[in-house]
Amino acid sequence: MNVIQKLRGITATVGLDIGSHSIKLVKIRHGRKGESYLEATGIRELGAGTIEGGDIRDRDGLVEAVMTLINQCDPSTVEVVISMSGHGMLSDRFNFKVEAGDNTEEMILWEAGQRSPFDVEDITLDYKVLRTLPESNEIEVLLVAAKNQIMQNYIDLLYDAGLKPVIVDIDAFAVYNSYVLERGGHEEEGTVVLLNIGHDLTSITFLKDGLYHSTRDISTACRFFGATLIRNAPLGEDAAAEILRGEGDTAHDADVVRQSIEYAAEELSSGIELAFSYYRSSANSDRIDKMVLSGGGANIPGLVPFLESRHDTTVRISNPLAHLQYDPGLFGAVNPGKISPFLTVAVGLALRKVTD
Repeated sequence: MNVIQKLRGITATVGLDIGSHSIKLVKIRHGRKGESYLEATGIRELGAGTIEGGDIRDRDGLVEAVMTLINQCDPSTVEVVISMSGHGMLSDRFNFKVEAGDNTEEMILWEAGQRSPFDVEDITLDYKVLRTLPESNEIEVLLVAAKNQIMQNYIDLLYDAGLKPVIVDIDAFAVYNSYVLERGGHEEEGTVVLLNIGHDLTSITFLKDGLYHSTRDISTACRFFGATLIRNAPLGEDAAAEILRGEGDTAHDADVVRQSIEYAAEELSSGIELAFSYYRSSANSDRIDKMVLSGGGANIPGLVPFLESRHDTTVRISNPLAHLQYDPGLFGAVNPGKISPFLTVAVGLALRKVTD
């Protein structure tokens, strides 16, 4: 980004979503009037076992994959926004009383230490005061904690790839940012569930009346769907992956494929119900008003109608690219709508404006 563009109020952000199955890049230019332009994007699959359970197993392979994707999309990229998810992360929401003269930050950090399952010396904490409740002298706080070693491993890796991570976010917030873009400023009431189905984990993010409430992670994700197909169909890994992307051919036994997907979807649905039970206890809400799917599992055949029936709600697939301006030639022969849900986290990261 040159100096003239900065003086005109035009900045750009690169979101880099490092998943266990693939890495996704989105570069968004932010106009002075709030408009967003997609300038570059790309997806690169990782070799099997590169990342397992959030731990980097093949560091050299991951560095090479990141550098290759950067060179394909925009070799001038240096600063990136990344995110984390999984067992090394914690997000929580809580209320507590604050009296006049109290050191609010000190109290929040103390409370965070009590709530974290990790040793407080081994984590990095951040928080945001969501609102104050004058009638009860309480504040509502959103807390985020990340294990230092896991976060530092990713930061060091990016520096080795010639990049500078300027913001470390969490996947759930990025998915929420992307959804706000899709919502287009419209107010919402009730409960919306953002279901980001990754390779190893599915994050279930609850919004109440349009605002972030909480997130739960479950292990029923694309890997489980794929393993179920491979076991029952039977299929090879590549054929199962194609089916889950909605690209598989019709030569396979359609009934066996459908039954396998429904079996795995039932496991996913049970996880959603369990997460919703926690949400219900704190949000005083008895139903899910809408569900939005994103991630690598968003296009699993039959998943939308299954979840609609199982949870008695409206379900749709995320399409953040539909709300960005871009040159259609950027995608060549690829249908942007088909890959859009895969880019949801990267879009949410790239929507973050980075100031000098």
